[in-house]
Amino acid sequence: MTQPAADELAKVPLFRSLSAADLAEAAQLFNLRLYPKEAHIASEGDRMSMFNVILAGHIQWYWTDEDGRQLKLQPEGPGGHFADATLGGEPILMSIVALEPVTVAEIPMADFHSMLLRFPPVGLALLLDVVARLRRTLKATRTLSMDEVYTRVVKLLMERTQGRGAAQLTQVDIGQQVGATREMVGRILRDLARGGYIDMARGRITILRKLPKRW
Repeated sequence: MTQPAADELAKVPLFRSLSAADLAEAAQLFNLRLYPKEAHIASEGDRMSMFNVILAGHIQWYWTDEDGRQLKLQPEGPGGHFADATLGGEPILMSIVALEPVTVAEIPMADFHSMLLRFPPVGLALLLDVVARLRRTLKATRTLSMDEVYTRVVKLLMERTQGRGAAQLTQVDIGQQVGATREMVGRILRDLARGGYIDMARGRITILRKLPKRW
């Protein structure tokens, strides 16, 4: 199998503190793997034998309930990684799908454990990144637990449009990310459009003026 080049790993935050010589050594431990668009990479409950670093493309984390409804989390792109939550052999907690063609550098878990001991800065970078991920997850959980659906929709629109602009979002996308039905999201969007707050055309939502905090 093909191995990644040292300069490819140098672009990944986990490895930025390594010297050129250490990067070259670390690169020998990885193999490249390609996933086509919409490839199902992992299912919740799988035990993964590889730690994966994303070099190109984006993946989507998601949960699926018994009725087949999905709750999507923020996509992960180049420089990100997955399977860190399975380092101790635990099953993965979320499913993963490729949003576009994805290239990863993968390494067996046992070899990654050894690499963390060989290169302590990588271990520290991983720890800080996992803490940052935990904080993002806790914030998202708080939003889903405490905010009403309208508030969650508004927060998502503001994030995606950066407060005033356009974003390519469907009602299904929004519902999956805020934990609401497509019908409920549709009612909120139609009300906002009738009020002159947003414009919806060709699958794009454009914020025209400041969205009200309550509806």
